[in-house]
Amino acid sequence: MIQPTLLRLMLFPPLLGVVMIGFAVWLLAYPAMIHDVVEREWQAFAQAGAAAASEMSHHIDGPDGFDVDAVDRIALRTHADHVFLAGRADRLDFANDILFQGTTLSSLDIVPAPLRKAVAERACGRGLVVGDGEKWVAGCWPITDGVRLSGASSPLAGHLVLVRRIDWVMAQARSDLLNQSMRLGGVLLVLVGLLLFLSVRLIIVPVASMATRLARVGDEDEPVRLATSRTGIRELRDFTLVLNHALSALRRRERELQSILDTAVDGIITIDGSGTILQANRAVAQLFGHPVETLVGRNITVLMTDNDVDRHDNYIRSYMDTGHARVIGKGREVVAKRADGSTFLAWLSVGRLELASGLHFTAVMRDVTAERQAEIAMHRLAHRDLDLDILNRRSWTNELSGLLEQGADGEGFWVLLAHVRNLDDLVVTFGPQVETSVMGAINRRILELLSHCELSARLTRTQLAYAVAASGGEADPYLTAALSAAFRDGVDLGGLSMLPDVHFVVLPRAQAYENREALLLAQDAGASWAAQTADQRASPVVTYDDQVAGAIRERTAVAADLPAAMAAGLLYPVFQPQVRLRDGSVRGVETLVRWRRADGKPGPGPALFIPVAERIGLVGDIDRLVAKRTLEHLSSGRLGLPRDAVISINASVKELADPIWLDGLMDIVHQAGVFPGRLEIEVTETAVMENLDRTAGVLARLRAAGVKVAIDDFGAGYASLSYLKHLPADLIKIDQGFIRDLADSRRSRHIVGSVITLAHDLGMEVVAEGVENAETAAILTELGCDIGQGWHFGRPMEAEALAGFVAGRV
Repeated sequence: MIQPTLLRLMLFPPLLGVVMIGFAVWLLAYPAMIHDVVEREWQAFAQAGAAAASEMSHHIDGPDGFDVDAVDRIALRTHADHVFLAGRADRLDFANDILFQGTTLSSLDIVPAPLRKAVAERACGRGLVVGDGEKWVAGCWPITDGVRLSGASSPLAGHLVLVRRIDWVMAQARSDLLNQSMRLGGVLLVLVGLLLFLSVRLIIVPVASMATRLARVGDEDEPVRLATSRTGIRELRDFTLVLNHALSALRRRERELQSILDTAVDGIITIDGSGTILQANRAVAQLFGHPVETLVGRNITVLMTDNDVDRHDNYIRSYMDTGHARVIGKGREVVAKRADGSTFLAWLSVGRLELASGLHFTAVMRDVTAERQAEIAMHRLAHRDLDLDILNRRSWTNELSGLLEQGADGEGFWVLLAHVRNLDDLVVTFGPQVETSVMGAINRRILELLSHCELSARLTRTQLAYAVAASGGEADPYLTAALSAAFRDGVDLGGLSMLPDVHFVVLPRAQAYENREALLLAQDAGASWAAQTADQRASPVVTYDDQVAGAIRERTAVAADLPAAMAAGLLYPVFQPQVRLRDGSVRGVETLVRWRRADGKPGPGPALFIPVAERIGLVGDIDRLVAKRTLEHLSSGRLGLPRDAVISINASVKELADPIWLDGLMDIVHQAGVFPGRLEIEVTETAVMENLDRTAGVLARLRAAGVKVAIDDFGAGYASLSYLKHLPADLIKIDQGFIRDLADSRRSRHIVGSVITLAHDLGMEVVAEGVENAETAAILTELGCDIGQGWHFGRPMEAEALAGFVAGRV
């Protein structure tokens, strides 16, 4: 259907143009046309007057005299209003109007003055026609001489005067012009109608159809087509062609832009000022579960929860009224609703867009649920132990600050540390899956014993920590006793019973520490002390008090001074004799190490600095230093030992695990020029059992090189005689714990006797350590022990004193 507005726009200009052109043509043609009509009338009037004058000359005098009817016929034929015969002296001889008979021509106003003058002056000639403005047109023609009027005494000699009203001529002319104009107008109307028909059929209808099609541009990909293909207007066809090219480019650009939008990971929505969705990309459909085509035209609230709908409308109104924006130009997290009613957390940023069609808003959204869950998981991973769901070391450290602040206000608390020493052994034995179960069971049992526990944390794989609120920050003595017995019966893991070796450190009055760093330092120091002294303590619970802190400070000072003391040569070897029990001769010496300060006073004892050296990695250097100086003393003869005497040197666990340790030891032996058979390496039973296969291989290589091997502290560790058959050793040294009560304990005598017998059966000699008196020496001799070592025979001494001791034994 043709749109009225378009029809009016298409018809009004040509119609108005035709009317204006016709009116202009009529205005221009009217004077000329009137002039032509008047000219034709004048010419006809002149011809008619001349003919009338000639007729009157020949026919006016009829049989009956003057023929009045003939004159009337002349008047009718010439369309004259008045007919006059003017004779001499301007007198009218005849007038068709009786009113004018007997008057003179000069007295008639209806006769123009120029004509009256011409008649008076006999100047009509062959005929004269004049006009009086727009009133009259008149003419005079001479009458042939000799014409006599009926009854006249002389021939008629005068003029024929005809007068005609000019307005009648003008009216006639206008009437003729109107008739012509109407005929022309009819033709023009027919032409305009035809033009309009052709315009409507060939132009307006196609253009209206094209306009309707243009109004739906973007709804489909059909090209714009004219309603008819019979139009002959080439420009319109060209215009349609160009328009289709432009529309194709626009559609292609629109599809490209939509494709670009659809490739965006974030959802992009455009709405108008009322919240109606105008455009959305594919990501929006994926986010909300609504097809894009169903979203366009709907209100944006379809994507909101019920709680946000009212607030959105109020926000839009507030923004339109005040211009204050909480979201526009910013970004925030919102809860969005999917098509199935489920919700998710989305990040929303809104931009304002002012177009010619009005105010628009563009929203960019993305689902941040996974991100927030990842952040929560990362936070949990950063602050919680995932296996036990308790704090980790970082969070424990942070939370201690809050407890210290509360402690400053009068509340006290104490800290409990729990260390599972054999967790790795349990994992090796039962598999890595038991680690979490073991630690969880330990944590639950400890929490059952603790009341008012404020914090619980897992500091390391094997260490747990607890902060317990208590008046004054003191731990209940009964609680420490309960902790000591808490794991004696092991833990049950669904039918699998395990015996964890749990040691505890109690830090009382934790609120008294100056700051968090001081408390953490004390915590770590207490844990380290408990680990170092676990084998020397009867109770698994250690209270970190001033005495322990002093011991830790002492060890810390030793660790700081030990490298400098080694570099200054303040560490030196001492020697404790080993005596053959059967004859009292010197079998050899065990080399020990001592520390002398720069001022000559004794330094820390080996029981203090050897564990420190092991912890800081210097024990190997100390052993090499002692071995080198000992062998130098031996090769120089300063020790005064017999030629078959043996030098016994201790080797640490780390040295046995070092593959190049043996090569370094043999280099020292060769450099000192000492026969390898005079060197004896002592390794503890515990060190050997930690890795029996590897240690046995190292010991075998030592024996192959000619070095003797001794198993030290036998019976203090695994205490299994069956291990002796796997150890490539030359002798064993029975732990002094069996020797000290040998005189008072028959059981100790039976054990020692059994070990001596077994060792002899395996081809090994036996050394008894810790022989403090003659009675013990006699019992050992009776049991068949080969060698004795202890204060009964001699204390550790320097090289010069040893030489004197050996000389006294010869």
